[in-house]
Amino acid sequence: MGDISRVYSNLISLGKYLRIFFLSAAALAAADGPAPRYLAFQIFTGGTYSHELGMNFPPPPQDLGKTVAGLRDKIGGVGSEVTRLGFVVGPLSFDQTDDQLRAAIASAFDVALETGVAVGFHVDDSMFWGRMKELNAIENIEWLDWNKTPNTGRELDWSATPKKIMPQLCVNSEAVKRAVSKRAALIGYEVSKGIAKLGAARRSELFLGVIAGWETQIGSDFDTGKYPGYCALTNAGFSAEKPPADVDVALSGIVHDFVRLWASSLVKSGVPNGKVYSHIAFRSAATYKPSAVPYLRLIHWTPPAVAFCDSCVAGFSTYPQPGHLTQWNVELQKHGNPPWASCEGTAADPGDVERSGGGADMEGYLGNLFNHGAVLVNVFGWGIGDSTNPFRRIAESDKALAAYRKFLGGETLKEAPQSSPTAGLPGKIQKIQAILPSWVEAHGPTDVKPLMEKLNAAIKAKRFDDADRLADEVLALIGK
Repeated sequence: MGDISRVYSNLISLGKYLRIFFLSAAALAAADGPAPRYLAFQIFTGGTYSHELGMNFPPPPQDLGKTVAGLRDKIGGVGSEVTRLGFVVGPLSFDQTDDQLRAAIASAFDVALETGVAVGFHVDDSMFWGRMKELNAIENIEWLDWNKTPNTGRELDWSATPKKIMPQLCVNSEAVKRAVSKRAALIGYEVSKGIAKLGAARRSELFLGVIAGWETQIGSDFDTGKYPGYCALTNAGFSAEKPPADVDVALSGIVHDFVRLWASSLVKSGVPNGKVYSHIAFRSAATYKPSAVPYLRLIHWTPPAVAFCDSCVAGFSTYPQPGHLTQWNVELQKHGNPPWASCEGTAADPGDVERSGGGADMEGYLGNLFNHGAVLVNVFGWGIGDSTNPFRRIAESDKALAAYRKFLGGETLKEAPQSSPTAGLPGKIQKIQAILPSWVEAHGPTDVKPLMEKLNAAIKAKRFDDADRLADEVLALIGK
């Protein structure tokens, strides 16, 4: 009798889930007109759920509703059917209990209905998981070598002073994959309930989506600076005796599979297709300085191609860098120029902000994104710290407010000029990186060191014509 009762109870639960799922899908399908583009602002709401979150994120607002209403009122509107103002809450992380996550999602949907500002959610995919003690085992933690040496903790280089958090998870261990599927199922179900609520109020446009990741990557080890990945490689069938032909290409594929797992699990659990965004970060190849660390490893195995998957809208962090958007656009063209998302960014390079406190023109920054296919731009900096915080000054400046109003009013944004490298420079740098170590071993560094110093200085100063000429000089020397 007990088994029959459990089966009946499971059928009832399944029925409720399917009803909510189909209601949410129907609500979005019934929305008239073209899909809106969203100008959103990250509201950090996860900082109190654990010590690690509290150290690495700004404190959450005391009243989310008042914060979002204040955002709307300062900008002066919510936009139109095709350009909408939004807010994104998060991180939603493993460190939150199921009940905390349910409450966070439900309250955010309520705020969207109260304010008329579209809501989205930002998921931390693997950084903050200390509550889940069952994952703290050697088979679930990344290794620094084939001998299963565990990483000491992931390094977060979000500021001038890097911070240490819990160890980097092994993203393809069976336990981690199960944890992802379970957490995505909960998020998807709760989001589908919120979508159904918006649909019942005829406000389906107030859901902007779920960002599935917080710069997804396999992060480097804090204590040693080493790059892990050997646990993931072992799970993929490799070993010290049978390594992959190219370790970095193999790890990029593994990170891509993790992006796809989160996205497909969220869609399967109730988030509509087209409303899940991946979120990676990569340094522009144009700014890569030849070194002993290969380019893919330096960017933690997340080149632009990793962001694309069947269940997601490709997304990445868009802080201004020479050649960054050019490199992204090349990848977009390979995929047929689909819609894409800026999941994190502002009109300044974080390193430049910390040195000078200044930023670029917000309208030009947004124009470079929205005018070239972005359907979501999630701005970081609003409400962070006090009025002297440089990111807050950039996000809330009078010029920035004017740019937001211009976009929400349907006007065409001007674009900012981009400092781009010469077409052949990235290839020349990669060739130098491949040849230089063995050449130095054979001939010593004396002859090439002055040229390399000049080359690195030219790249750092964005003098790309000089850098191109110097790269030719280096290749002429070491290519003999």
